[in-house]
Amino acid sequence: MPIRDLARELSGQSHSAPFCVVGAGIAGLLLATRLAQHNRKVIVVESGTVAFDPAIHELNDIDDAGGGYGRAMTGRYRGLGGSSSRWGGRMIPIAGFDQGAREHVDQPEWPVAPHILRRYQQELEALFGVGHDSFDELDTRAPGSAGLLIDTGEDFMTRWAKCPTFKRCNIISILGREIRSNPNITVWLNATVCGFDLDTEAGKLRAITAKSLYGHELTVRAEEFALAAGTIESTRLLLLLDAASGNRAFERTDALGRYFQDHLKAEVALVDRTRADLTNHLLSCRFVRGIRRDLHLELSGSAQREDQVSSGFIYVAMDMGNSGMAAIKSIAKGVQRQQVEPRQIGTAVRDVGLIAKSGFWRFWHKQLYVPPAVDLRLMALVEQLPDPGNRISLSEKTDQLGVRKALLHWKVLPTDERTFRSAARRLRTYWSRAGLDNLCPLIWAPGVNSPDGQIIETVEACAHPSGSTRMGTNPATSVVGPDLRCHHVPNVAVASASVFPTAGSANPTFTIMQLALWLADSYLLIGA
Repeated sequence: MPIRDLARELSGQSHSAPFCVVGAGIAGLLLATRLAQHNRKVIVVESGTVAFDPAIHELNDIDDAGGGYGRAMTGRYRGLGGSSSRWGGRMIPIAGFDQGAREHVDQPEWPVAPHILRRYQQELEALFGVGHDSFDELDTRAPGSAGLLIDTGEDFMTRWAKCPTFKRCNIISILGREIRSNPNITVWLNATVCGFDLDTEAGKLRAITAKSLYGHELTVRAEEFALAAGTIESTRLLLLLDAASGNRAFERTDALGRYFQDHLKAEVALVDRTRADLTNHLLSCRFVRGIRRDLHLELSGSAQREDQVSSGFIYVAMDMGNSGMAAIKSIAKGVQRQQVEPRQIGTAVRDVGLIAKSGFWRFWHKQLYVPPAVDLRLMALVEQLPDPGNRISLSEKTDQLGVRKALLHWKVLPTDERTFRSAARRLRTYWSRAGLDNLCPLIWAPGVNSPDGQIIETVEACAHPSGSTRMGTNPATSVVGPDLRCHHVPNVAVASASVFPTAGSANPTFTIMQLALWLADSYLLIGA
């Protein structure tokens, strides 16, 4: 069987393969299946199991020194498919401007050229069934493109995220058959990495040890190891590896664990919905050629330079409350988690009128219908700039397996307030220039209108952590190189957002997937 459960197997087993991948989420499974499809043997070690397990989920708990980071337990999930079982599905690449050198905020360009990552764009679009239309504009000839907002580039670039169906969001629904049938892959579930066998003289990792909550142990030996366990866990694992080496493995860099960053979000305005249909046409998501497209108003490069700020974007949030539409969404999310509750179906069918109108809007207007009573909130999401004081280290507190937890020192900074202010000010100008003030005026959040207010007092993290094993060309100031391998332990690579030098203003998942395929292809060159 290619999928095995350590909790149900004899303890003390030892296995080997040329490649070992830690983490069976989107990045880990894309990486592993790519290798297996090219006849490379790979062992995947996953902390979780097939379904959500509350006891295993507790392993995500961190020691939050400041108490301000609320996404350690709600933003990441262990198990086959990882956080893709909860992922909202927004796919959009980081803009080229954000990956380039940004002298106005003292940020160098990414060491991986954008064209290298772009070569995987169409492959991923095909895999998730989202088509190959542009992210930066909609084809105005296609149904679903009516009523578009203006795009002058003075304040914002209008971009459009692509969203797969909820079922296809979960990577296991796409790759599950391949994983279960390909003899080159073995997946171990209930196997949390706890120990490392490091050859300190050669600077290479020889083996890892994983445990189940029942105490069963597994040793995996490999020539190449890839950590694809998400930002916080991948960073913790490298810190544990360093500790196992007597802090020799990464002693020549000061970057491990530092520069932790997350996107921050805050509500900046509420849309007046007196003209409900008009606001629906303008701001609701669209279905262009059957693909859901979400509005993504991104601060233009010229606006960032002029305001001397980092990147950010505006998106539309809505709360369907207890309506039939909310029930339908819950059913779809249940399909994504592979667990639908019957009561959700009952709630949905009771609101027949709303469902019928929604069907009409989807068929005729190619848009999601948002009932007039549902608020449309404009949320600003901004990029935190790297700061060495925002960091992950090892806590003295331990988890259920007796392993030291991640200790997080993280705070919101004045630079984040400046970016929020820029986004809100640009939104006000944009709304006026588009002539929307009289059609659907904005009701500004108190912190935005008050000259003494602080938007950052109401922000929350977006569960887009990154930066704490940053990539770069200088081994003294980065953890991994452009090839994603650790400078100082070269047979250990990292495939997660933790390698991002900067966060940009896009959901990180699409870029993570591009990096995972890039790493897989670089592995395939070994011995080719």
